[in-house]
Amino acid sequence: MRNQRGQIAVEYILLLLVGIAVATLIVSQFVSRNPESPGFLVQKWQEIITLIGEDPADDLQQEDN
Repeated sequence: MRNQRGQIAVEYILLLLVGIAVATLIVSQFVSRNPESPGFLVQKWQEIITLIGEDPADDLQQEDN
């Protein structure tokens, strides 16, 4: 019984470490705000914001007049 308690604690700690490693990887690769190498989501979000800011619909209305 005592060995199982120790094994459960070790497994819990290992799972916790794996979870922290995965979370760190996600943060560094997907949502990093480093200006030199932004994360995937931050980069795509910036592209969407830029596209919205350009507002090509206004250009189409001016051509019709």
